[in-house]
Amino acid sequence: MICGFDREQFNYTLLPVILNNDPAGTSAKTILHFIQVYQSDKFRQYNYGREKNLLMYNSPEPPNYDLANITIPIALFYGSGDWLINTVHFFKDVKRLHRILPNVVDIYEVPWSNFNHVDFVWAKDAPKLVYERVLRIMRE
Repeated sequence: MICGFDREQFNYTLLPVILNNDPAGTSAKTILHFIQVYQSDKFRQYNYGREKNLLMYNSPEPPNYDLANITIPIALFYGSGDWLINTVHFFKDVKRLHRILPNVVDIYEVPWSNFNHVDFVWAKDAPKLVYERVLRIMRE
């Protein structure tokens, strides 16, 4: 698994379902955009290169997404065992998101040291560790 593995939380009985359905697929452009965001450490629009950026954005660099414009209530959930995050900047990024987003209703580190990207969906204890809290927030 490319985004983390937690032997204790992995539900092996679901393996046939997981292998049949996941990953669901994505475009090459989406993967390239993810790499661009990761390498630049900037959450911005797709970088087409200087010339096409000038045509697309009227700027040599792609514009950043303005997260301050997202006004719906947002809960930030994260696991410290996620291999897809940049561990050097991880906690800084969570705090930065919390500071920029205008309507954060909850910020929650899942209390399991190896909790990773796929555990949000496949972990045995996801209902107790995550879903109950999500449902409570949605009811409020």
